[in-house]
Amino acid sequence: MYRPQFPFPRVASPCEDQPCQFSFDNTNLPALGGSLAAGVATGRIPLRLDKDADFYLRGIRSQGNVSFRLEDPNGNAISDSENAAQVSNFEKPGEYSRTNGAGLVVLEGSQEGLRAPAGGNFLLYLYNSTTGSIALSTVCINLFGVKRYAGKGCA
Repeated sequence: MYRPQFPFPRVASPCEDQPCQFSFDNTNLPALGGSLAAGVATGRIPLRLDKDADFYLRGIRSQGNVSFRLEDPNGNAISDSENAAQVSNFEKPGEYSRTNGAGLVVLEGSQEGLRAPAGGNFLLYLYNSTTGSIALSTVCINLFGVKRYAGKGCA
């Protein structure tokens, strides 16, 4: 499970935060079937979230030998999207191998994490920067954070 490197503020009552992890792979995301040819990028792949509560993204972890780009529910890139070379707008999981799979920490958004409304979705793009084809069945994206359940009077 995800363990933040610094404390997040406690939510005031009557709101309640519950730790949550969304995991996407070829068992629940049909777009991760098949393979991705060398030098090719996918179109946008929606990562659908539950409808019961807002989700605050606090960390990302990916597995597989493919680079990824993630956008928030409003279409804002979490990884860089302003580079002239489109290839450099993707994160490479191998660059974070020394963290033993700890993944990336999301600092954008607010003090509580990057908010996605209940029923919203993040957008995933994949890119094969290798010289061979990659089986997308090896790809797994994990989103770590909290679901915020709102009681009466919760902001």
